[in-house]
Amino acid sequence: MGFIKHRLFFLAISFGFIQWGCNTPNENLPLVTYEWVRFEQLFYDNSDDSLEELQSTYPYFFPEDTPIQVWKQKQKDSLQRALFKATQTIPIEKTDQELPRLLGRYKNIFPDATLPEKMVTLISDVDYNHKIIDVDSLLLISIDVFLGKDHPLYEGIPLYIRENMRPAQILPEIAEVLSIKQLPAVKERTFLAHLIYHGKKQWLKQQLLPKTHVSEILGFTPQQLLWSIENEKEIWNYFASQEMLFSTQSDLLSRFIRPAPFSKFYLDVDQDAPGKIGQWLGLQVVSAYADRNNKSIQEIIQMPYMELYRESKYKPRR
Repeated sequence: MGFIKHRLFFLAISFGFIQWGCNTPNENLPLVTYEWVRFEQLFYDNSDDSLEELQSTYPYFFPEDTPIQVWKQKQKDSLQRALFKATQTIPIEKTDQELPRLLGRYKNIFPDATLPEKMVTLISDVDYNHKIIDVDSLLLISIDVFLGKDHPLYEGIPLYIRENMRPAQILPEIAEVLSIKQLPAVKERTFLAHLIYHGKKQWLKQQLLPKTHVSEILGFTPQQLLWSIENEKEIWNYFASQEMLFSTQSDLLSRFIRPAPFSKFYLDVDQDAPGKIGQWLGLQVVSAYADRNNKSIQEIIQMPYMELYRESKYKPRR
């Protein structure tokens, strides 16, 4: 098994191995409109006297079985107010600049899709497992999970999770939620089926955010992306030689697909191998298919996984 350590990062740039999104200045995108609701501001800048009015306006944020006194105490809680204060420094206007284009591309690709009418930011007690939630016409954004990986309020959260708790990840997280809504569910249990499913998801995110670097799309650091590129052939050969591609062992998902501090080859290279390496490799397979076949985005994401894999004629680049 010939995994290699990553070299100087500029080598990857020099030889063009790093994938950048293409610039599309002449896009003819449909006009989309939405409303920003800074619910955390409405809640924590509210007085006791007007909390009932807020509760009446946004009843879905106030469960009926919770006494209003609980919400009043929450308004004054020191940790909650610290989170609120920290969230007000997030440059949400940068997200707002690109979000109409993201939604426009989404509507252009999926004209029958229903777009969210309101983007609602709120504080979720740092629930990093549910950063963005799509609820009918609302897109709920847990704004307190995007303070930056080194924020002191994140002390105790594992680094591999904190790495993506940054403002730059708001748009990729929104793109992921929208992409999942359009992807056919994985019905087959094989490892390859999951590779292709997540490859389609990451590929679709690239189509929605063509100017976003692939490392941000995947939630990789530049070093993790470089390691993946340099070891692409070894990763694929490992999966093939270990007869994993058509395996239905469930532990392969936790080892190579789901977020983790590192992927588990059970080799010395594990400390360098990023978690979710299977999602990156799936992206390479789907990209190979898209480059080889003149198909629409909808056709590609609907393609049966085995057919897509065979017709991709995927071969590792190195």
